[in-house]
Amino acid sequence: MTAKKWARVKQNGAHGLRRGAWYPVVNDKKPDLLIVDVNKKNVPVSRGLVEVSDDAPKRWSVVAWDAADRGSRRASESRYGLVYGVCPACRARVTLEEQADHATCSECGGEFEVDWDHLC
Repeated sequence: MTAKKWARVKQNGAHGLRRGAWYPVVNDKKPDLLIVDVNKKNVPVSRGLVEVSDDAPKRWSVVAWDAADRGSRRASESRYGLVYGVCPACRARVTLEEQADHATCSECGGEFEVDWDHLC
């Protein structure tokens, strides 16, 4: 059996994926395209737009918007601010305390380390 891979989008855009969220890879046979599972739907995404990992996510993704980005206004309006975390288990978003080592998810209750070293 092939090990499951995971993909996380590296930048905002019209790909339909949320920054910071890890998605299971359904198919990675094409050199320029991945198929990921987004809520039980297969979604094609350009391989150049995502980071791929062989390991399931275990740490909070930290999404850091630039205030000049159009998407930053939407993130701010969603009460998370320009820097927020995405849960590795359920993809819920939370406001992170500055440089917190760990955070607990208000949706699934999981407690995970925060990945400040690899901002999305």
